[in-house]
Amino acid sequence: MKIIDFILTKNYKSVSIVGLAKNAGKTVTLNYLIEEAEKSGIRIGITSTGRDGESIDLVTKTQKPSISVTEGMIVATAKKTLLLSDAKTEILETTGISTPMGEVIIVKVRQRGNIQIAGPVSALDMKKISKKLNHYGAQIVFIDGAIDRKAVSSPVITDACIIATGAVLSRDMKKVLEKTAHSVECFTLKKADSEPIFIANKYNKTCIIQNMGEVSIPDIETSITGGKKISELINENTTYVFIKGALTTSLLKDLEGNKYLRGIKIIIEDGTKIFADINVWNEMRRKGLKVEVLAPINVVAVTLNPISPTGYFFDSVEFKSEMEKYLRGVKIIDVVAGGDLNG
Repeated sequence: MKIIDFILTKNYKSVSIVGLAKNAGKTVTLNYLIEEAEKSGIRIGITSTGRDGESIDLVTKTQKPSISVTEGMIVATAKKTLLLSDAKTEILETTGISTPMGEVIIVKVRQRGNIQIAGPVSALDMKKISKKLNHYGAQIVFIDGAIDRKAVSSPVITDACIIATGAVLSRDMKKVLEKTAHSVECFTLKKADSEPIFIANKYNKTCIIQNMGEVSIPDIETSITGGKKISELINENTTYVFIKGALTTSLLKDLEGNKYLRGIKIIIEDGTKIFADINVWNEMRRKGLKVEVLAPINVVAVTLNPISPTGYFFDSVEFKSEMEKYLRGVKIIDVVAGGDLNG
């Protein structure tokens, strides 16, 4: 089954594409999805949390693939990027949403060509734009994200996500496999039980939940700096700790010495809130750290780009085979070689 058809069968209206590094293959993935959508007769919409489609990466100065759009697609992009594109488009709506590249404009592609996209920055604006693209006929909206803007993959904003990974993460394939597995683990954490979800939604702030239903709220400004105070409130009666906001390396280190940690569950909003060093995370997990979420993220697939723009590459067959060992049960596709989903 093609990835585009799988998304349609799940009735996902919006899907984010999150790259684990610059040049991990987000644009290649997006072009693959555009091509498959055209073959299947599926109308899609696209936008971006940053800027994409330019020929040279503005940060790394490396060559980038263009975004090739086809007739009938719906695109939300900033005015200045639209002027740099050669695809012929019809303006459907000016949204009033501002970006550093100008107002976000919604257009319909009338003649295929290359296009640059730069959509809204805020999560609220992105959700609005996604719904507008659906309104104008897009059966699926693809949002080009980034690892530093992974919040776009939150279930609050999109229905599902695709994780793009590749050789650019490291010359060492094992490190790429480990980093990718860590990201997938964080994004696919188990949903918490109904009781802590109810309490977390009721208080909507970091809180410690005891086994008799009692709730303690630490006197902290944010969970990022309040790890020690949170740890002080965890005792033998604690069953859950809800962390509002980011779960960071420093917070995990503050909790590490608590002797009751093994018997409790840490609850976070969703997997996009994890900003922990992979080594600290793995060590804490080995020590019995249990983390669950209020809202799980639907990971549609992991896409692989075996080629790094800096000149080295992996054997694509080996890369996919090894990734399948690390990510059992996850759909994996090499977007450079093309082909169907595994599994």
